[in-house]
Amino acid sequence: MKRVPSRFFSLVLLLAPFYSWSSEWQFNGFVGQGYIAADDTQLVVGEGDTSFNITEAAFAVSWKPIEHIRIASALSYRQWGSLAEGDVNFDYLFIEYSHQVAEGMLGIRGGLFKNETGFYSSTRNVPFTRPSIMLPQSIYSDYFRDAQLHIEGVDLFGMHQIWDGAVDWHVSVGKVDVTEDLDRNVMGSAKLGSFDSERYYSTDIEFQNDYLRLGLTYFDAEVSYLPSMEDYYPGDIRLKKWVFSGQFRYMNFEFTAEYMTGDRLINGLAFPPMADELVDSGIGYYLDLRAYLPHEVELFVRFDKHIDDKDDTDGKEYEAVTGLPAYFAYTDDWTFGARWFLNNDWLLAAEYHWVEGASWVTPIVAPDPSTQSQHWSMFALQISYRFQW
Repeated sequence: MKRVPSRFFSLVLLLAPFYSWSSEWQFNGFVGQGYIAADDTQLVVGEGDTSFNITEAAFAVSWKPIEHIRIASALSYRQWGSLAEGDVNFDYLFIEYSHQVAEGMLGIRGGLFKNETGFYSSTRNVPFTRPSIMLPQSIYSDYFRDAQLHIEGVDLFGMHQIWDGAVDWHVSVGKVDVTEDLDRNVMGSAKLGSFDSERYYSTDIEFQNDYLRLGLTYFDAEVSYLPSMEDYYPGDIRLKKWVFSGQFRYMNFEFTAEYMTGDRLINGLAFPPMADELVDSGIGYYLDLRAYLPHEVELFVRFDKHIDDKDDTDGKEYEAVTGLPAYFAYTDDWTFGARWFLNNDWLLAAEYHWVEGASWVTPIVAPDPSTQSQHWSMFALQISYRFQW
């Protein structure tokens, strides 16, 4: 269990002075178990065609010892087939100060917290608050999850009533919290070396009312790489991305679209360092149409597209330079899914992915055409239970 002991004792020391005058506690959590079957790929399932190693769980605590001060923490467990080995870590651990200002609120938090990229980044760990079992990989890639999700630093935030809705905003500075999952998913094995965080900063603003939701995010995340094997080189990966988000709700229908653009800058890693950085100007977007039916049933269809380099949309230049098939430079993913809230505490979800391309199939630096086809598919099933008191 990585990093839990030191942060656990830090939390105990932090809470101790307030214990005698505690005023408000909240406890909640969830557990989810899934199953994935895949054809013509080893993504998630590894060398087999199926995997039951799709397990998520979390237990969260929020405490307001005095007015304006909140302390929050969550321990989470996540095993996601070959993408994430089962481990217990802090999902967040922070102290927060907030104060009402006119008809809004301003606040600041410090510690370990979630980033706010797009609509679903900060809530992607919880089956009940994300729109599907697997999020659109063009925006919320599972392979690079560690370099974007958990931030150790400071977050300045606010909420303001405006027109007939509210505006939320965040300005965050810190470092990303990486694990060995990033080493395996990018390089192919943790034995080849390790990644470490260099810096992270982002700005996010979002408007929402009863029928409309709009968002804009910019983030700059950098991780460095230290090799432990020959033929690999020290280096770094830096993402500088913009995310534009929109959602419209009408009667029992909901349409969501998000678009990401920006640069991925790479130095070193699996090739000798060059005088100039290798820069890919990639794009990604998805279109999601959802219907809310009686008996708490949701049906959705989604098209998700990712291109590593917008100047090489069909991957031909990638193939000429690397010798690898062109389909490793792009991905088109059609997803058909359903979610059923059996009651307030239970959720059953199922989805089918029909995919062409493999730009987000691991390992990213050394993809293997012998185990990854151009056309492939995946079926996912998950049941989840949540609790609160």
